[in-house]
Amino acid sequence: MVTIEEIIHARRNGRQKPDGEQLRRLPDRLAEIHGRLSGFTQVQNSHESVKEIASLVALAKHDGYNTALDPSTVERWLADIQAGAARPGVLEDGEVIVNCLGLGISGSLPEDKRPDLTRTIELLKQGGLGAIYVTEGANRLSRDPDRVVSYTLLKLMKGTNCKLRTPEDVLSPCIERDWDIIHEELEEGAEELKRMHIRLHRRKKRKAERGAYVGEPIPAGFILPIIGQKPSGEYELGKLEPYLPHARVVIQVLRELVRQRSLLKTAQAVKDLIFPFFPKELAYMESRSALRRCLKTPSGYRITPELVKGLATNPKLIGVWQWGDGKPMSSNHEAIVPDDLFVEAYEVATCPSKSKGRAVDFEPLEWAGLLWCMNDPQLRLIHSHNSDWHYVCDHDYQDGQGPICLDITARFVDEPLTGEVLHQLDFSPYAEEVLAKLEEEAAQGKLEEVRRKQEEAALEQSIKKWQALLPCCVDPETGQVDRDKEEYYWRQIREAQAQLEAVRAKPAPKKTVVAADVGKVRDFLARLPHNWQGYPRGLRNRLLKLLIERVELRHDRKRIEANMIWRSGFEQQITIYRPKARSGRGSRWSEDEERLLRMLWPSSSPDVLLAAFANRSWNAIAGRAFRLCLKRERQYHPPNGWRPWTGCEDEKLKSLYEAGTPLLEIASELHRSSNAVETRASTRQLVRPAWARWKKDQVTWEVQGLKVLQGQSLGR
Repeated sequence: MVTIEEIIHARRNGRQKPDGEQLRRLPDRLAEIHGRLSGFTQVQNSHESVKEIASLVALAKHDGYNTALDPSTVERWLADIQAGAARPGVLEDGEVIVNCLGLGISGSLPEDKRPDLTRTIELLKQGGLGAIYVTEGANRLSRDPDRVVSYTLLKLMKGTNCKLRTPEDVLSPCIERDWDIIHEELEEGAEELKRMHIRLHRRKKRKAERGAYVGEPIPAGFILPIIGQKPSGEYELGKLEPYLPHARVVIQVLRELVRQRSLLKTAQAVKDLIFPFFPKELAYMESRSALRRCLKTPSGYRITPELVKGLATNPKLIGVWQWGDGKPMSSNHEAIVPDDLFVEAYEVATCPSKSKGRAVDFEPLEWAGLLWCMNDPQLRLIHSHNSDWHYVCDHDYQDGQGPICLDITARFVDEPLTGEVLHQLDFSPYAEEVLAKLEEEAAQGKLEEVRRKQEEAALEQSIKKWQALLPCCVDPETGQVDRDKEEYYWRQIREAQAQLEAVRAKPAPKKTVVAADVGKVRDFLARLPHNWQGYPRGLRNRLLKLLIERVELRHDRKRIEANMIWRSGFEQQITIYRPKARSGRGSRWSEDEERLLRMLWPSSSPDVLLAAFANRSWNAIAGRAFRLCLKRERQYHPPNGWRPWTGCEDEKLKSLYEAGTPLLEIASELHRSSNAVETRASTRQLVRPAWARWKKDQVTWEVQGLKVLQGQSLGR
């Protein structure tokens, strides 16, 4: 029989916290050997540090962890990483994980840029990590100057009692003294990094004051000469020197900037000009030149408006050297651009732009973010200009590499695409079947809930019944208890209670659909086409994005072939016939058209020109020729039988013009040209009705039936 002393001792031991020896006990769950070195140079040169990482495997085995990993095998693997024959990674066997994803990565980086730390934190969150082995201390894990990473790591280690194991000691963050030691090491690592940055900045500043290279990108037109090599194998680089193949391009670009007075027009004018790639002997410049950020072609670097501005505002081109907030140094290196040219280009590049007024927030267009241009080999998102209702594909134009690919009024795209979507959303053939099924599901869910409550009530009533029968087990005369009957009653009570707990433990059916919801859906679908334009544009756009994956457009001046891909796995072809553009932005001249105009304008007749440019008026053709400075051969035209306007013609013109009759019909009625009719109406100050002055072009389209795609999952 248990004594009172034994009970008190057991209760005291149950309430007692584990002591330090228990909290530091190893082995415990998994052991992770965390190997990190701050840079690639350290990985190559720190042979002893790499060997020390491998020795932690032997230490983990000595602590009792089971693994087939051998320190010599791990050391050879790390040697391969040092030599470049293998990539940093993870070795795992048994209860030991060798995490060397952090070789060559700075400890000051955040978690998302450190794959080694990401893996460690994942293991800590799962609770499967019992110890982290490091070569020195907690500063091997993190040197975050903001202390965010180190605080997160320390909190996770304490929550799971993950020990920090060094070659000298075992520290448990659950012990206050050990927690202070780990926290102090993380703080020292952050402070040490901060002091190191201060020292490095001071050294860089002294070096920059001598006009030497300190690590910033080298502007186009210059190279860094190699003046020596350090014992570690790194190059010693001197001051900037001109590189003629690039310097000539820089001068051409700045001269064009002075001529064009615009960054965008300059990039467009020099779109055939490139910065050639560096030769093999200057391959080290590929990673040091500022050109590495530019777009590449098979033969060199493209020139963009951003690059033009960077060149025009960089005083290094005229030999001026400045680093940080230091004092500028004139004539530090040889200039590649004349001073007067640089000053002119600088003024153009830094000229303040015209104020655009107060910013206004416009809702997105209906198909914003869903239209993609397929005219280029690379799929490109078509931009939506929400303020002026236009869809524009102008990637090449903004980069200065070509004209605007597509610029079209939004309604010419919205009307066909939205019309077909609303047509497909007409569920009238099977809407009632779908909605009836939803109502049936709602009723079924309600029925299940009723059955659940009835079952609970029946079990509760059964328990009460058997409990009420318990007094019957005692004979009122003799007071004897019928044990068999009592045991039977209690068995029935326990079974009923177990069934009741099981019923209550079942998750209640979710009321995802109710009758009111079905009614709202039915009403929404019935009114959707009629109320569509009344919804805000942003709401329409969000609804379309729920239904449509994307729309691929192939287009020319006359038509647009739209391939609409639904998220449900369907594909639909729509051909939109583009009306003749009236606005200047919608009727831009292409390079082919300008080339044809240069050839035909000097000697061709107006009839030939109008036939060659069927989509343009004579005024548009003549205006473009004037802007291109084209000259036309002088031709003598004899009188064409001009006749004055009579009073009867003026009266007839007035009645037809003010009635809104089309100009071509008026010209045919009066046997005069359309220009003559317009000129006479202007002279007589006749006014046409508002509806006849500007009639919107009607957009037409053709639709093919829906096709089922091979892959039903289109979400990306």
